[in-house]
Amino acid sequence: MLAISRLLLAACTGFLAAAEGLRRCPAPALLAGLLLVLGVSPAQAQSVASCEVDTRKPMVQFSGTVADASGAAINDAIITLTCGDYKQETHSRESGAYSISAPAGNYQVRAEAIDFDMVVQNIKLEPNQHQTLNFSLPVKPATSIVSVTAPLGYVATSATTATKTDTPLIETPQSVSVITQDQLTSRDVQSLGEALRYSAGVGVDTFGTETRFEWFNIRGFDESTFGLFRDNSRWQSGQVEGAVDPYELQEVDVIKGPSSVLYGQNTPGGLVNLVTKRPTEETFGEVGTQFGGFGRAQVQFDVGGPLDHDAHWRYRLTGLFRDSGTQVNFVPDNRDLIAPALTWAPSRSTTLTILTDYQHDNTGWSMFLPSQGTLTPNPNGMIPVDFFVGEPAFDFFHRQQWSAAYLFEHRFPSVWTFRQTSRYSRIDYNGDDAFGGGFTPPTPPNYTILSRYGFSNALSLGLYTIDTQALAQFKTGPLGHSILFGVDYSHADAITISGISFPSGGINVFDPVYGQVIPPPSVYLHTDQPSWQTGLYFQDNIKVARKLVTTLSAREDWTNLTTTNLPPTTPSVQTQAPNHFTGRAGITYLSDIGLAPYFSYSTSFLPTPGTTFGGVEFKPTTGEQYEAGVKYQPKGIESFITVSFFNITEHNVLSPDPNHLFFNVQEGAIRSRGMEAEAVASILHGLNLHASYSYIDEVVTENSDPKQIGKRPILFPDQLFSLLLDYTNTKGSLRGLGGNFGVRYVGTTAGDVYNDLILPDYHLFDAAVRYDRKQYRFQVNVTNLADKIYVPVCESVNYCNYGYRRTVTGSVFYRWSEWK
Repeated sequence: MLAISRLLLAACTGFLAAAEGLRRCPAPALLAGLLLVLGVSPAQAQSVASCEVDTRKPMVQFSGTVADASGAAINDAIITLTCGDYKQETHSRESGAYSISAPAGNYQVRAEAIDFDMVVQNIKLEPNQHQTLNFSLPVKPATSIVSVTAPLGYVATSATTATKTDTPLIETPQSVSVITQDQLTSRDVQSLGEALRYSAGVGVDTFGTETRFEWFNIRGFDESTFGLFRDNSRWQSGQVEGAVDPYELQEVDVIKGPSSVLYGQNTPGGLVNLVTKRPTEETFGEVGTQFGGFGRAQVQFDVGGPLDHDAHWRYRLTGLFRDSGTQVNFVPDNRDLIAPALTWAPSRSTTLTILTDYQHDNTGWSMFLPSQGTLTPNPNGMIPVDFFVGEPAFDFFHRQQWSAAYLFEHRFPSVWTFRQTSRYSRIDYNGDDAFGGGFTPPTPPNYTILSRYGFSNALSLGLYTIDTQALAQFKTGPLGHSILFGVDYSHADAITISGISFPSGGINVFDPVYGQVIPPPSVYLHTDQPSWQTGLYFQDNIKVARKLVTTLSAREDWTNLTTTNLPPTTPSVQTQAPNHFTGRAGITYLSDIGLAPYFSYSTSFLPTPGTTFGGVEFKPTTGEQYEAGVKYQPKGIESFITVSFFNITEHNVLSPDPNHLFFNVQEGAIRSRGMEAEAVASILHGLNLHASYSYIDEVVTENSDPKQIGKRPILFPDQLFSLLLDYTNTKGSLRGLGGNFGVRYVGTTAGDVYNDLILPDYHLFDAAVRYDRKQYRFQVNVTNLADKIYVPVCESVNYCNYGYRRTVTGSVFYRWSEWK
């Protein structure tokens, strides 16, 4: 399969525009080849009937009731009727009755209500015939990451990440953003940074144009390392090393504020949880091809469904193969990905899912450019955006990563549910880079010749995690309890080798001549750093008369971190084993009109390796947050709004030792406070909205260098604003035509620790147009529509980097499903 896919990919490589790509590599031929690769003939795929509706036909009314298993009426249940892009929605009344009208045709109808499982049925509406469709909704069991399904549409109302249970977002005393599958698809996101761009409080592209790693921050704190989780388990171990392709994901959850009480060591900004695609009970599939700027060519597929009549066995197979350049010369962005998954569900009470994936990346390093000629004027002009600092014969970056996980859940007939999730992942990468070190003297420099250094870096990481939970849901008088007991364990072993060399000459940034020999880097760092963490946690969500919700959580962690320096460096061994207690307490009031004010207090901790000059071990870095806000979920409108105010303090932050070079002291503290507002809504038929605004006032409050006190930390903007409107026409001859338009604003950012260098704010525009015709989707997405050249990052006058220029991606997808 890999060989065939590579041949298909190679056949279409090098065509920059979608139209040219489709002319030279016809979509039907490519799609037919992919279907053969997947073992599905085009004839078989075409034989799968698709739903069709003719809006010119007379309207047909049907009605029914929505009740629970005992027959009691369910008020305000949402009944949604869909056929492709056609959609109608209504709500049940106090009696449980509902009615809805639509043109004659075949439809899928789903009924859902808070605290109940969703039920889906098919209906065929015949002209001049009134029909009845009644729903009986089972009480929703305690769900988890094992059985979570992708939320439909733009608006999500629950997420498993914040509480490790399926608690509705409106009952969670913490700000949470959920990027749904529909949002990911409509924006055709190509990286985690693109997925997070419209979420409140989240800064992305921290280091500018970067294809190796996923750099992001939350509420002013870097979360690229300890803040990235996958299926509610730790994914990173402390080094930024892996990258998960968003095509593997069905949802991305962003939790704002300290979250150590359920997840262990972390910085206080929050975390991002990546929810991997699961096998489904319905047969489905899609194959597609993408073409774009910088020579991008990609093929991808996602197929799955039941393997037996009762859907006790289900599978899913996801993959993509990409050959692409980037906006920087000599830097590729190539990726191969395959992700098989299997679910065994012998009953409604027991589920076991196996998730596996393998990914290979061939890319390059981010550019180290001086500020003169990027951020500030250069007498010779602006440094070209496509300028490559390194040496084509020297620079490379290769990564291989794979993982295997199981997610198990069993619900007992009583109040108890048992769950266990485990994953082992392996990431290996190595690369060489000639990076810039600022303009070369004489003094003053001529701002032409850039000095360079040779750098090599290799990492081998193995990470094992296991999380075991027992959940009990019951009532004691007017109190409803959801009690979670859990113990998790993780073990990581990272071997890192880094080297540096000093070439004899530099490179002209305006007229580069490549071919200089970069001396082999000499190893200055060779460490083996195994770490262990065991955490015991408890949580009780208490609901009083369905109006007041309190959340009480507590956790104790036992950690061990050993750093062994290996030859050729000076051999040494250093071990730290700090224990720490973290907690969270929150309260939420649920009003009758959908308003839910809340308040919470939470804490975090993160072990800090190393010692002072005197050999004293560093204490864990700790954080605490006070957060107050209000959530709004208006009845009868598919929308969710959050406004929050927060104050975070991080203690025991390292700062340079003023008396001993290359050593630190633990005298630093940072305070971040501000507000966030985020709204996601389907406000009209076919029109979706996602808007957010963030204001972050972050300063250094303690530091060994008095000049830094009161200054802003580098890399984090003070304001973020975004607005995305997405519309799909659902009627008439242009039914299926749609698209979106978005604007993103990023405020000023400190470019050095003394704030002498301030990066200006900037705004960017994104747009997309798509057309759904039967089982095909044609789509073009553009980011940075105006092709604005901007500098989102500087760490000093010698290190800045450009942001992403205009990127155009054209896609063609063929999709099928089994229901009519």
